[in-house]
This record gives sequence, C-alpha cells and structure tokens, in this order.
Amino acid sequence: MFNLSASATRDGLSLIAVVMKAPTSSIRFNNATTLLNYGFNNFEFVSLAKKEDIIQTVKIDKGTKSYINAIFSEDVGALVSKGNDININKNIELPNTISAPIEKGETIGNVTFSLNDEVINSASLVSDTTVPKINIFTMTGNVIHNWFNLCR
Repeated sequence: MFNLSASATRDGLSLIAVVMKAPTSSIRFNNATTLLNYGFNNFEFVSLAKKEDIIQTVKIDKGTKSYINAIFSEDVGALVSKGNDININKNIELPNTISAPIEKGETIGNVTFSLNDEVINSASLVSDTTVPKINIFTMTGNVIHNWFNLCR
C-alpha cells in the first residue's frame, strides 16, 4: 500500500489532497483528483481586505494633526463555501478618539470577520501616519500659520 500527496491551483485557490494506503497508482490518482475537484467545486477563497485599505478615520486628541486613517496591517482572506461570501459580517473595534502621540504602524484597533456567528478571520488596524503630541512650540506655530492664512 502506498500514499500520494497532490496539489493543484485553480482561480487563485491552492488545495492539497492526501491519499493514504491505496493499493494501485490509478486508484491513488483517481482519489486525489476526486478530492481536488470536490474542493474546487465547493469552496472559494474570499479576499476580505487588502493591506493599507482605509477602514475609518479616527480623531486625534492633543496631536499636531486632527485625524488619522485606520488601515489594515495585512491582507485578509478566508476559505468559505461557495456562495457564502455574502453572509460574511465585519465587526470593527476602534475608538472614536485617540490621544497623541501615535506612531505610524501602531495598532489602534481590530476587525473581526464572521460567518454564521463563527469567526473566520481577524486583522489589526494600524495608524497610517505618525502624529506627535502637540506642545507650546507647535501650538504657537499653528496659531501664527492660521492667522496669516486668515489675512490673505
């Protein structure tokens, strides 16, 4: 009795089939083909978000900027039964306001993707820019800049 592992990629979905203790090579190949076809016919990979996609704008308190964008830290996807991609829900956990300082790439929130109340994937949300805490010098500079803009 011999074993066979086979892999195949179709439409961006890669699958692996493993057949164990099959007596002949034709049985092994037929079983592997059947398993791979079953997987391709019944499942699909769904891209849920791309790295650096903006999910939401967040207000910054006591910073040199008033707002930052919350972006995905990585590509996010999931393997689901075909046709179930319309039933995927997204839950965003992100505060309305964040206090400065904030570093670019700092985790500021989380997104959880679920299908039929079962979590299928999650991703961190990070800041797209660095925002230093405002101080007396930057505050004075902002006042002077705004005053000159009003005088134009």
